[in-house]
Amino acid sequence: MITNIFNSVKRQYNTSGGYREFLTIAVPLVISTGIGAVQLLIDRTFLSWYSQNSFVAATSAGILNWVIECFFFGTLAYMDVFVARYYGGKQYHSIGPAIWQGVYLALVSACIVLCISFFAEPFFMNVGHSEIVAIEEVKFFKGLCYGAFPCVAEGTLAAFYSGRGKTKVVLLVSFCGVILNIVLDFCLIFGNFGFPKMGISGAALATNVALTVVCIIYMILIITKKNSDVYNTRCMEFDFDFMKKLLRYGVPNGAEFFFDMLGFGIFMVIIGSLGGTELVASNIVATINHTFVMPIVGFGMATSVMVSNYLGKNQVELAKKSVRSAIHIAYAYVAFAVFALVFLPNQLIYPFSGEGQADLEHTKLMIKRLLIILAVYLMFDTGNIIFASAIKGTGDTVFVMK
Repeated sequence: MITNIFNSVKRQYNTSGGYREFLTIAVPLVISTGIGAVQLLIDRTFLSWYSQNSFVAATSAGILNWVIECFFFGTLAYMDVFVARYYGGKQYHSIGPAIWQGVYLALVSACIVLCISFFAEPFFMNVGHSEIVAIEEVKFFKGLCYGAFPCVAEGTLAAFYSGRGKTKVVLLVSFCGVILNIVLDFCLIFGNFGFPKMGISGAALATNVALTVVCIIYMILIITKKNSDVYNTRCMEFDFDFMKKLLRYGVPNGAEFFFDMLGFGIFMVIIGSLGGTELVASNIVATINHTFVMPIVGFGMATSVMVSNYLGKNQVELAKKSVRSAIHIAYAYVAFAVFALVFLPNQLIYPFSGEGQADLEHTKLMIKRLLIILAVYLMFDTGNIIFASAIKGTGDTVFVMK
Protein backbone atom coordinates (compact mmCIF):
# COMPACT_ATOMS: atom_id res chain seq x y z
CA MET A 1 0.00 0.00 0.00
CA ILE A 2 2.82 2.41 0.90
CA THR A 3 4.53 1.56 -2.39
CA ASN A 4 1.35 2.39 -4.32
CA ILE A 5 1.01 5.72 -2.52
CA PHE A 6 4.65 6.55 -3.21
CA ASN A 7 4.29 5.70 -6.92
CA SER A 8 1.10 7.76 -7.14
CA VAL A 9 2.82 10.77 -5.56
CA LYS A 10 5.82 10.32 -7.87
CA ARG A 11 3.58 10.29 -10.96
CA GLN A 12 1.71 13.38 -9.77
CA TYR A 13 5.01 15.13 -9.02
CA ASN A 14 6.63 14.73 -12.43
CA THR A 15 3.73 15.31 -14.84
CA SER A 16 2.49 18.57 -16.35
CA GLY A 17 0.16 20.24 -13.86
CA GLY A 18 1.73 18.13 -11.11
CA TYR A 19 3.37 18.88 -7.80
CA ARG A 20 6.73 19.98 -9.21
CA GLU A 21 5.25 22.50 -11.62
CA PHE A 22 2.85 23.80 -8.99
CA LEU A 23 5.62 24.16 -6.39
CA THR A 24 7.86 25.95 -8.90
CA ILE A 25 5.21 28.65 -9.26
CA ALA A 26 3.78 28.51 -5.75
CA VAL A 27 6.84 28.42 -3.49
CA PRO A 28 8.09 31.95 -4.33
CA LEU A 29 4.51 33.25 -3.99
CA VAL A 30 4.05 31.42 -0.69
CA ILE A 31 7.35 32.78 0.61
CA SER A 32 6.44 36.25 -0.65
CA THR A 33 3.02 36.28 1.03
CA GLY A 34 4.52 34.55 4.06
CA ILE A 35 7.21 37.22 4.33
CA GLY A 36 4.46 39.83 4.19
CA ALA A 37 2.66 38.06 7.01
CA VAL A 38 5.85 37.86 9.06
CA GLN A 39 6.42 41.57 8.42
CA LEU A 40 2.93 42.32 9.73
CA LEU A 41 3.61 40.07 12.72
CA ILE A 42 6.85 41.94 13.48
CA ASP A 43 5.12 45.29 12.90
CA ARG A 44 2.41 44.49 15.45
CA THR A 45 4.92 42.88 17.81
CA PHE A 46 6.92 46.12 17.84
CA LEU A 47 3.71 48.01 18.62
CA SER A 48 2.84 45.54 21.40
CA TRP A 49 6.23 46.36 22.94
CA TYR A 50 5.60 50.07 22.48
CA SER A 51 2.07 50.21 23.89
CA GLN A 52 -0.88 47.89 24.40
CA ASN A 53 -3.21 50.63 23.16
CA SER A 54 -1.16 51.05 19.98
CA PHE A 55 -1.16 47.30 19.35
CA VAL A 56 -4.94 47.03 19.79
CA ALA A 57 -5.54 50.10 17.64
CA ALA A 58 -3.23 48.91 14.86
CA THR A 59 -5.05 45.60 14.55
CA SER A 60 -8.59 46.97 14.46
CA ALA A 61 -7.78 50.05 12.36
CA GLY A 62 -5.58 47.98 10.06
CA ILE A 63 -8.36 45.47 9.46
CA LEU A 64 -10.90 48.20 8.71
CA ASN A 65 -8.46 49.91 6.36
CA TRP A 66 -8.02 46.61 4.56
CA VAL A 67 -11.81 46.13 4.41
CA ILE A 68 -11.94 49.27 2.26
CA GLU A 69 -8.80 48.71 0.22
CA CYS A 70 -9.37 45.00 -0.38
CA PHE A 71 -12.24 45.77 -2.80
CA PHE A 72 -9.85 47.63 -5.06
CA PHE A 73 -7.00 45.22 -4.37
CA GLY A 74 -9.24 42.25 -5.22
CA THR A 75 -10.42 43.92 -8.41
CA LEU A 76 -6.86 44.47 -9.56
CA ALA A 77 -5.64 41.12 -8.25
CA TYR A 78 -7.48 39.58 -11.19
CA MET A 79 -4.71 41.00 -13.36
CA ASP A 80 -2.82 37.75 -12.58
CA VAL A 81 -5.43 35.82 -14.54
CA PHE A 82 -5.38 38.20 -17.51
CA VAL A 83 -1.59 38.05 -17.75
CA ALA A 84 -1.62 34.25 -17.43
CA ARG A 85 -4.29 33.94 -20.13
CA TYR A 86 -2.42 36.27 -22.51
CA TYR A 87 0.84 34.46 -21.80
CA GLY A 88 -0.68 31.02 -22.32
CA GLY A 89 -2.32 32.21 -25.56
CA LYS A 90 0.98 33.82 -26.74
CA GLN A 91 -0.62 37.28 -26.90
CA TYR A 92 2.56 38.79 -25.46
CA HIS A 93 2.07 42.35 -26.74
CA SER A 94 -1.21 42.62 -24.80
CA ILE A 95 0.46 42.10 -21.40
CA GLY A 96 2.26 45.45 -21.00
CA PRO A 97 -0.70 47.72 -21.86
CA ALA A 98 -2.94 45.65 -19.56
CA ILE A 99 -0.61 46.25 -16.60
CA TRP A 100 -0.80 50.03 -17.05
CA GLN A 101 -4.61 49.96 -17.11
CA GLY A 102 -4.40 48.41 -13.66
CA VAL A 103 -2.10 51.21 -12.50
CA TYR A 104 -4.58 53.83 -13.72
CA LEU A 105 -7.39 52.10 -11.86
CA ALA A 106 -5.19 52.01 -8.75
CA LEU A 107 -4.87 55.80 -8.94
CA VAL A 108 -8.66 56.20 -8.99
CA SER A 109 -8.96 53.71 -6.11
CA ALA A 110 -6.46 55.68 -4.02
CA CYS A 111 -8.47 58.87 -4.47
CA ILE A 112 -11.62 57.12 -3.23
CA VAL A 113 -9.81 55.67 -0.19
CA LEU A 114 -8.37 59.10 0.62
CA CYS A 115 -11.88 60.60 0.63
CA ILE A 116 -13.09 57.85 2.98
CA SER A 117 -10.26 58.64 5.39
CA PHE A 118 -11.93 61.97 6.22
CA PHE A 119 -14.63 60.03 8.11
CA ALA A 120 -12.16 58.14 10.31
CA GLU A 121 -12.48 60.32 13.41
CA PRO A 122 -16.29 60.32 13.76
CA PHE A 123 -16.35 56.57 13.07
CA PHE A 124 -13.73 55.41 15.57
CA MET A 125 -14.90 57.83 18.25
CA ASN A 126 -18.35 56.24 18.19
CA VAL A 127 -17.75 52.47 18.02
CA GLY A 128 -17.47 51.90 21.77
CA HIS A 129 -13.68 51.68 22.10
CA SER A 130 -11.88 53.65 24.81
CA GLU A 131 -10.95 57.19 23.81
CA ILE A 132 -7.19 56.58 23.94
CA VAL A 133 -7.52 53.53 21.66
CA ALA A 134 -9.83 55.44 19.30
CA ILE A 135 -7.28 58.26 18.95
CA GLU A 136 -4.59 55.74 18.02
CA GLU A 137 -6.98 54.03 15.57
CA VAL A 138 -7.62 57.31 13.77
CA LYS A 139 -3.88 57.95 13.41
CA PHE A 140 -3.17 54.49 12.01
CA PHE A 141 -6.21 54.34 9.73
CA LYS A 142 -5.50 57.72 8.15
CA GLY A 143 -1.82 56.90 7.82
CA LEU A 144 -2.55 53.70 5.92
CA CYS A 145 -5.10 55.45 3.70
CA TYR A 146 -2.41 57.89 2.57
CA GLY A 147 -0.52 54.88 1.18
CA ALA A 148 -3.49 53.39 -0.69
CA PHE A 149 -1.97 53.79 -4.15
CA PRO A 150 1.22 51.75 -3.63
CA CYS A 151 -0.76 49.19 -1.61
CA VAL A 152 -3.24 48.58 -4.44
CA ALA A 153 -0.80 49.09 -7.34
CA GLU A 154 1.78 46.64 -6.00
CA GLY A 155 -0.38 43.61 -6.84
CA THR A 156 -1.01 44.89 -10.36
CA LEU A 157 2.67 45.45 -11.06
CA ALA A 158 3.63 42.09 -9.52
CA ALA A 159 1.13 40.39 -11.86
CA PHE A 160 3.48 41.11 -14.76
CA TYR A 161 5.75 38.45 -13.27
CA SER A 162 3.46 36.19 -11.26
CA GLY A 163 0.97 35.85 -14.13
CA ARG A 164 3.79 34.49 -16.32
CA GLY A 165 4.98 32.13 -13.60
CA LYS A 166 8.13 34.21 -12.95
CA THR A 167 7.48 34.27 -9.25
CA LYS A 168 11.11 34.45 -8.10
CA VAL A 169 11.18 38.13 -9.07
CA VAL A 170 8.08 38.73 -6.92
CA LEU A 171 9.81 36.99 -4.03
CA LEU A 172 12.98 39.08 -4.29
CA VAL A 173 11.16 42.41 -4.60
CA SER A 174 8.81 41.53 -1.72
CA PHE A 175 11.78 40.54 0.43
CA CYS A 176 13.43 43.92 -0.18
CA GLY A 177 10.21 45.73 0.73
CA VAL A 178 9.69 43.75 3.93
CA ILE A 179 13.27 44.27 5.15
CA LEU A 180 12.94 48.01 4.52
CA ASN A 181 9.60 48.05 6.36
CA ILE A 182 11.01 46.27 9.41
CA VAL A 183 14.03 48.59 9.60
CA LEU A 184 11.82 51.68 9.29
CA ASP A 185 9.44 50.28 11.92
CA PHE A 186 12.31 49.90 14.37
CA CYS A 187 13.47 53.44 13.67
CA LEU A 188 10.15 55.30 13.50
CA ILE A 189 8.10 53.54 16.19
CA PHE A 190 10.72 53.78 18.92
CA GLY A 191 12.75 56.77 17.67
CA ASN A 192 15.99 54.83 17.15
CA PHE A 193 19.10 56.04 15.25
CA GLY A 194 18.11 59.69 15.44
CA PHE A 195 14.64 59.24 13.92
CA PRO A 196 11.63 60.85 15.64
CA LYS A 197 9.64 58.66 18.02
CA MET A 198 6.31 58.41 16.18
CA GLY A 199 4.68 55.33 17.68
CA ILE A 200 1.73 54.06 15.68
CA SER A 201 2.05 56.86 13.10
CA GLY A 202 5.61 55.69 12.46
CA ALA A 203 4.36 52.16 11.76
CA ALA A 204 1.95 53.48 9.10
CA LEU A 205 4.65 55.69 7.55
CA ALA A 206 7.11 52.77 7.43
CA THR A 207 4.57 50.64 5.59
CA ASN A 208 3.81 53.38 3.05
CA VAL A 209 7.47 54.10 2.31
CA ALA A 210 8.28 50.40 1.86
CA LEU A 211 5.32 49.84 -0.49
CA THR A 212 6.27 52.91 -2.53
CA VAL A 213 9.83 51.63 -2.97
CA VAL A 214 8.49 48.23 -4.05
CA CYS A 215 6.29 49.86 -6.71
CA ILE A 216 9.21 51.93 -8.02
CA ILE A 217 11.36 48.78 -8.31
CA TYR A 218 8.63 46.98 -10.25
CA MET A 219 8.14 49.91 -12.63
CA ILE A 220 11.87 50.15 -13.35
CA LEU A 221 12.03 46.42 -14.08
CA ILE A 222 8.87 46.36 -16.20
CA ILE A 223 9.82 49.17 -18.60
CA THR A 224 13.27 47.79 -19.51
CA LYS A 225 13.94 47.54 -23.25
CA LYS A 226 13.94 43.74 -23.13
CA ASN A 227 10.46 43.63 -21.59
CA SER A 228 9.22 46.40 -23.86
CA ASP A 229 10.30 44.56 -27.01
CA VAL A 230 8.51 41.36 -26.02
CA TYR A 231 5.57 42.53 -23.89
CA ASN A 232 5.01 46.11 -25.11
CA THR A 233 5.47 47.48 -21.59
CA ARG A 234 6.18 51.05 -22.71
CA CYS A 235 2.73 51.37 -24.27
CA MET A 236 0.88 53.34 -21.57
CA GLU A 237 -2.13 54.53 -23.58
CA PHE A 238 -5.52 54.29 -21.94
CA ASP A 239 -7.39 51.24 -23.27
CA PHE A 240 -11.12 51.68 -22.70
CA ASP A 241 -12.02 48.20 -24.01
CA PHE A 242 -9.60 46.42 -21.67
CA MET A 243 -10.70 48.61 -18.76
CA LYS A 244 -14.29 47.44 -19.28
CA LYS A 245 -13.07 43.84 -19.34
CA LEU A 246 -11.03 44.36 -16.18
CA LEU A 247 -14.02 45.84 -14.36
CA ARG A 248 -16.34 43.12 -15.64
CA TYR A 249 -14.24 40.29 -14.24
CA GLY A 250 -12.33 42.13 -11.51
CA VAL A 251 -15.17 43.88 -9.68
CA PRO A 252 -16.90 40.61 -8.65
CA ASN A 253 -13.52 39.38 -7.44
CA GLY A 254 -13.06 42.59 -5.44
CA ALA A 255 -16.60 42.32 -4.08
CA GLU A 256 -15.88 38.80 -2.85
CA PHE A 257 -12.77 40.08 -1.06
CA PHE A 258 -14.76 42.97 0.39
CA PHE A 259 -17.68 40.96 1.80
CA ASP A 260 -15.31 38.40 3.27
CA MET A 261 -13.33 41.06 5.10
CA LEU A 262 -16.36 43.20 5.97
CA GLY A 263 -17.80 40.45 8.15
CA PHE A 264 -14.48 40.03 9.90
CA GLY A 265 -14.07 43.80 10.32
CA ILE A 266 -17.52 44.18 11.90
CA PHE A 267 -16.75 41.25 14.17
CA MET A 268 -13.55 42.94 15.41
CA VAL A 269 -15.39 46.21 16.09
CA ILE A 270 -18.02 44.35 18.12
CA ILE A 271 -15.35 42.46 20.07
CA GLY A 272 -13.77 45.80 20.97
CA SER A 273 -16.96 46.85 22.74
CA LEU A 274 -16.94 43.75 24.99
CA GLY A 275 -13.85 44.70 26.94
CA GLY A 276 -10.09 45.18 26.88
CA THR A 277 -9.18 41.54 27.54
CA GLU A 278 -11.40 40.25 24.75
CA LEU A 279 -10.05 42.84 22.33
CA VAL A 280 -6.39 42.06 23.09
CA ALA A 281 -6.97 38.29 22.80
CA SER A 282 -8.86 38.62 19.51
CA ASN A 283 -6.23 40.96 18.04
CA ILE A 284 -3.40 38.56 18.89
CA VAL A 285 -5.28 35.62 17.38
CA ALA A 286 -6.15 37.69 14.28
CA THR A 287 -2.44 38.43 13.80
CA ILE A 288 -1.52 34.75 14.22
CA ASN A 289 -4.30 33.81 11.79
CA HIS A 290 -2.92 36.21 9.19
CA THR A 291 0.54 34.66 9.56
CA PHE A 292 -0.78 31.15 8.89
CA VAL A 293 -3.35 31.96 6.20
CA MET A 294 -1.19 34.10 3.89
CA PRO A 295 0.86 31.14 2.56
CA ILE A 296 -2.46 29.51 1.63
CA VAL A 297 -3.32 32.69 -0.27
CA GLY A 298 -0.02 32.18 -2.12
CA PHE A 299 -1.14 28.65 -3.03
CA GLY A 300 -4.41 30.12 -4.27
CA MET A 301 -2.62 32.66 -6.46
CA ALA A 302 -0.56 29.87 -8.03
CA THR A 303 -3.73 27.86 -8.63
CA SER A 304 -5.38 30.73 -10.51
CA VAL A 305 -2.25 31.26 -12.63
CA MET A 306 -1.93 27.58 -13.59
CA VAL A 307 -5.63 27.12 -14.36
CA SER A 308 -5.77 30.27 -16.47
CA ASN A 309 -2.53 29.44 -18.25
CA TYR A 310 -3.67 25.94 -19.24
CA LEU A 311 -7.09 27.18 -20.30
CA GLY A 312 -5.31 29.76 -22.45
CA LYS A 313 -3.57 26.81 -24.13
CA ASN A 314 -6.93 24.94 -24.32
CA GLN A 315 -5.60 22.13 -22.09
CA VAL A 316 -8.54 21.58 -19.76
CA GLU A 317 -7.36 18.28 -18.25
CA LEU A 318 -4.07 19.81 -17.17
CA ALA A 319 -5.98 22.69 -15.58
CA LYS A 320 -7.95 20.14 -13.53
CA LYS A 321 -4.77 18.28 -12.59
CA SER A 322 -3.18 21.52 -11.35
CA VAL A 323 -6.12 22.02 -8.96
CA ARG A 324 -5.63 18.51 -7.55
CA SER A 325 -1.95 19.25 -7.03
CA ALA A 326 -2.82 22.52 -5.29
CA ILE A 327 -5.31 21.01 -2.85
CA HIS A 328 -2.95 18.17 -1.88
CA ILE A 329 -0.01 20.48 -1.19
CA ALA A 330 -2.13 23.09 0.60
CA TYR A 331 -3.54 20.52 3.02
CA ALA A 332 -0.08 19.09 3.67
CA TYR A 333 0.88 22.60 4.83
CA VAL A 334 -2.32 22.95 6.88
CA ALA A 335 -1.50 19.76 8.80
CA PHE A 336 1.64 21.47 10.16
CA ALA A 337 -0.27 24.70 10.84
CA VAL A 338 -2.98 22.90 12.83
CA PHE A 339 -0.34 21.07 14.86
CA ALA A 340 1.30 24.38 15.80
CA LEU A 341 -2.01 26.04 16.71
CA VAL A 342 -3.15 23.17 18.93
CA PHE A 343 0.11 21.99 20.52
CA LEU A 344 2.39 25.05 20.46
CA PRO A 345 0.17 27.92 21.67
CA ASN A 346 2.69 29.32 24.16
CA GLN A 347 5.34 29.67 21.47
CA LEU A 348 2.87 31.51 19.21
CA ILE A 349 1.81 33.88 22.00
CA TYR A 350 5.36 34.61 23.21
CA PRO A 351 6.24 37.38 20.67
CA PHE A 352 3.41 39.51 22.08
CA SER A 353 4.73 39.36 25.66
CA GLY A 354 6.64 42.65 25.60
CA GLU A 355 6.47 45.48 28.09
CA GLY A 356 3.40 46.93 26.44
CA GLN A 357 1.53 43.69 27.18
CA ALA A 358 2.09 43.41 30.91
CA ASP A 359 -1.36 41.92 31.52
CA LEU A 360 -1.11 39.24 28.83
CA GLU A 361 -1.09 36.41 31.39
CA HIS A 362 -4.78 37.08 32.08
CA THR A 363 -5.65 36.54 28.40
CA LYS A 364 -3.58 33.42 27.65
CA LEU A 365 -6.33 30.91 28.42
CA MET A 366 -8.74 32.79 26.19
CA ILE A 367 -6.15 32.95 23.39
CA LYS A 368 -5.46 29.20 23.58
CA ARG A 369 -9.16 28.42 23.22
CA LEU A 370 -9.41 30.77 20.24
CA LEU A 371 -6.40 29.12 18.60
CA ILE A 372 -8.18 25.75 18.68
CA ILE A 373 -11.18 27.33 16.97
CA LEU A 374 -8.79 28.89 14.47
CA ALA A 375 -7.29 25.47 13.70
CA VAL A 376 -10.73 24.09 12.81
CA TYR A 377 -11.57 27.15 10.73
CA LEU A 378 -8.27 26.91 8.85
CA MET A 379 -9.06 23.38 7.68
CA PHE A 380 -12.22 24.62 5.97
CA ASP A 381 -10.86 27.96 4.76
CA THR A 382 -8.05 26.21 2.87
CA GLY A 383 -10.52 24.39 0.64
CA ASN A 384 -12.43 27.64 0.19
CA ILE A 385 -9.32 29.53 -0.97
CA ILE A 386 -8.01 26.85 -3.36
CA PHE A 387 -11.31 25.98 -5.04
CA ALA A 388 -12.38 29.63 -5.29
CA SER A 389 -9.01 30.47 -6.85
CA ALA A 390 -9.47 27.68 -9.39
CA ILE A 391 -12.90 29.02 -10.37
CA LYS A 392 -11.47 32.55 -10.66
CA GLY A 393 -8.85 31.14 -13.01
CA THR A 394 -11.65 30.08 -15.36
CA GLY A 395 -13.01 33.65 -15.41
CA ASP A 396 -16.19 32.96 -13.41
CA THR A 397 -15.68 35.55 -10.69
CA VAL A 398 -19.44 36.21 -10.40
CA PHE A 399 -20.03 32.67 -9.10
CA VAL A 400 -17.38 33.08 -6.40
CA MET A 401 -18.82 36.48 -5.40
CA LYS A 402 -22.31 35.01 -5.04
